[in-house]
Amino acid sequence: MKKLFSVLLICLLAFSFTGCKKKGETGVLFYSHPVTQDNVLHSSQTFEAGKRIYYLFYSQKKLKNEFIRVQLFKAADNVPRGGYSVLWANDHRVMRQNAFYYYDNFTVYQSGRYVLQVFSTDDISKPIAWNYFYVK
Repeated sequence: MKKLFSVLLICLLAFSFTGCKKKGETGVLFYSHPVTQDNVLHSSQTFEAGKRIYYLFYSQKKLKNEFIRVQLFKAADNVPRGGYSVLWANDHRVMRQNAFYYYDNFTVYQSGRYVLQVFSTDDISKPIAWNYFYVK
């Protein structure tokens, strides 16, 4: 009986201390073609310079604010820490019928490692979603 109780206690402790990570409520996905229902599951993270990059920002919860800020910056590979340069930041209106997502496109002409961040305009100190991609 003591052994059974010990095994159950160990299993209970193992499950309580190794909790599952909560799935992301927001995210950014990149595509080499316009986003459709057919290719929404086929995102990519490597693109060619000078080609359009389509992105999809999604949220499981309805976006409460009317605007989001999308920021693109490049990460320098030859700097050990830091070395980020902001390429652009744009504010976009989130339409009521698209309150769970926003999509658009842009073009990058230089190879390197890039990060796209999405902020709520109410709090631009912490991104609500971000993702990185590479341009060859």
